[in-house]
Amino acid sequence: MNSVVKRVLLTFTAVPALFSLIYFFPHFNHLPFALLTVGAVIIGSVEMRKIFFSGTEKHFYLIFLSAALPVLTYIEQSFACGTRYLPLYMIAVVSVIMSVEIFSGASDHFTASIERVAKSILLFIYPGVFALFLVYILFMEHTTFLLILLFLMVFANDTFAYVFGMLFGKNNRNIFAVSPNKSVAGFIGGLLMTVVIAFLYQRLVPGGQSIITDLPLLILSLFISLISNIGDLVESMFKRNANIKDSGSVILGRGGLMDSIDSLLLSAPFFYFFLSVL
Repeated sequence: MNSVVKRVLLTFTAVPALFSLIYFFPHFNHLPFALLTVGAVIIGSVEMRKIFFSGTEKHFYLIFLSAALPVLTYIEQSFACGTRYLPLYMIAVVSVIMSVEIFSGASDHFTASIERVAKSILLFIYPGVFALFLVYILFMEHTTFLLILLFLMVFANDTFAYVFGMLFGKNNRNIFAVSPNKSVAGFIGGLLMTVVIAFLYQRLVPGGQSIITDLPLLILSLFISLISNIGDLVESMFKRNANIKDSGSVILGRGGLMDSIDSLLLSAPFFYFFLSVL
């Protein structure tokens, strides 16, 4: 089974399943989706740990500290806590990471302490901090519409960038050294189809035009297309540094989970903040 067939199979199975979860189970501020987000952070953190650290450096505790971020966000948003505990938690974790190095760094006379601390903080932040914005979206008005809109734009950009790149990108590739297969044709095709899919969705869903009007939707779809590409390139950078092709092997035809959600993770904060200021 070649990669194209695997991608098509994944698209026609996983994507409808995800949209069904969002549409049919909105209970308790989309609690099932929130739990799915926590699971994704755990798997994604496991994959990123293998990229950032060698086999001798465990750092398993960071996986669970990162996974706690969407959990705490959901609890905080659900109970409308007067005090914002999430920033305190993040400061505490970063402080612990730096404090641990005071003792563990003695093993190599602290020659790699800055690198270890930086990698540990990055593992805590990525994917956990980015994923918590998916939970923030769960507490916005018109959550179901907005969640599906975000996924549609990210998936459209990713899918059609791949399709247009395969069809028309043979002579305009290698625009980014970090990902030589990226092409101008793929970038343009992904961007245009992101806009088209976003407007089709807005028009087809009853009341969609009242939730987000045309001009903000155009700006948002163009912006999400750009950010999605950056998210994909960032993941490629990490993998090149670790000299690996895929972040894992859990997704059919895609490799690791992070290979599939890298664009989504970077897009979610910008999507949330853009809609927050409308």
